Amino acid sequence: MRRLTVLLAALLAACAAAPAQAARLVRYDVGGGIAGLSERLVVERDGRAHQTDSRGDEHRFRLSPRGLRALKRDLKAARFPSLKRSYRPDRLVLDGTTRLVRHRGRTVSVSTGADVPVRLQRLLRRLGRLLR
Repeated sequence: MRRLTVLLAALLAACAAAPAQAARLVRYDVGGGIAGLSERLVVERDGRAHQTDSRGDEHRFRLSPRGLRALKRDLKAARFPSLKRSYRPDRLVLDGTTRLVRHRGRTVSVSTGADVPVRLQRLLRRLGRLLR
């Protein structure tokens, strides 16, 4: 009986320590530029979203069922495992921004002026439209 209690306590502790990323669908960060832009958008699997901007202002909202389906479709179509980890232009853009997309444990970085596959461009446009 004591072993069962210890085992249950260990299982409960492991469940409680499960990372918040388990519920996360995607994280989108935009930073850089002359103005020192810094924005983050986190969308959970259930459609809840949380945005933070350069000033520290926060905005919470929920994607519509249709919007969530479209985002999931674009994430799947981007085929994340097949993307390069970084897309950079041949020449540095001095006032450019860098966008980071994190999905299923993989982060893809895209710098201004980079040649990006169409499937990733679609996802970046959708994520950019979600920023408020």
